[in-house]
Amino acid sequence: MKMRLERLENGNVRVGIPVPFPMKYVYCYLMKNDSGYTMVDTGFHYSKATQAWEEIFNKLRLAPGDIHTIVLTHFHPDHSGLAGWMQAKTGANVWMSEVDLKMMQLAFGEGEDQKRQVEKLLTDHGVPSRLREEIHINLQKVKRHVQPLPKVNALNQDNIILDNRTWEVIETPGHSEGHLCFYEKKEKILLAGDMILDKITPNISLWPGGSKYPLYDYLNSLKKLEQLPIKEAWPGHGEIIYHVPQRLATLIHHHKDRLEKISLLATNKSGFEITSELFKDRELNPHQWRFAISETLAHLEYLVEKQIVKNVDSGPVLYTTRTHFISNWMGYKS
Repeated sequence: MKMRLERLENGNVRVGIPVPFPMKYVYCYLMKNDSGYTMVDTGFHYSKATQAWEEIFNKLRLAPGDIHTIVLTHFHPDHSGLAGWMQAKTGANVWMSEVDLKMMQLAFGEGEDQKRQVEKLLTDHGVPSRLREEIHINLQKVKRHVQPLPKVNALNQDNIILDNRTWEVIETPGHSEGHLCFYEKKEKILLAGDMILDKITPNISLWPGGSKYPLYDYLNSLKKLEQLPIKEAWPGHGEIIYHVPQRLATLIHHHKDRLEKISLLATNKSGFEITSELFKDRELNPHQWRFAISETLAHLEYLVEKQIVKNVDSGPVLYTTRTHFISNWMGYKS
């Protein structure tokens, strides 16, 4: 699997870096400016990705020092995993949201607190012991692909210069609690990270250390983006999106459908039982089980907060729908 390279306006470059996941590539962006380049996202730390970056440096005739700044849209390992390696190679300053900086340290730093919290979450929601152990093993493997951790600065400003243009920094929690997008007002371009993807839907997960209601966050972030005149979105996976309003509407509709399906499955069942029914036609590996369980829980807790579903902590937590789903309800936090 080779890297992909696409030249954009203003001397910017869209770079597809291989990842060992079904989406195959994460798209990073080299934003050209008077001082060199700002890199937006870095990739997953494994050999095919580092080889791809070496090829890109050669093809673009970049010296390591040409990359002076690295900006991370969020902490997930396919976006942040190579930040430490790239910082060591280039000497670049690394920036990300303060919220996701803390989450990166919790998820990938030293210590066992996150492992204990994950074990409690999985146990509380009825995940069998063997699958819990397989998920822990998978998480430890993933953690190795984010090392070394970079020295990160918290990005707190409202605007940032990426390519000699000013981009608005937009907080878009949901996919991660500290997820950031960047918006260029004149050309109406959104650097979207994993907030909007074409053809696939971003994973919205309930996970220790993150938001208690990530689906609330995500739907509100979609609503926020609906207020912007976006001509095109540059995402972290898949092709550039030119039909942004329609894609936003499709993502909202997807989650309304998923909420309805899950509410119908919530008949005094655990989160794991509901997940198993929801994905009964798919054979999942531990990595995929983790995403499936955590996303199902995000939807369940959303329904609990809306008082459509009730939960009883009976070891495991059991969910039961108590009212019919309101099909015309828009799903935004009131």
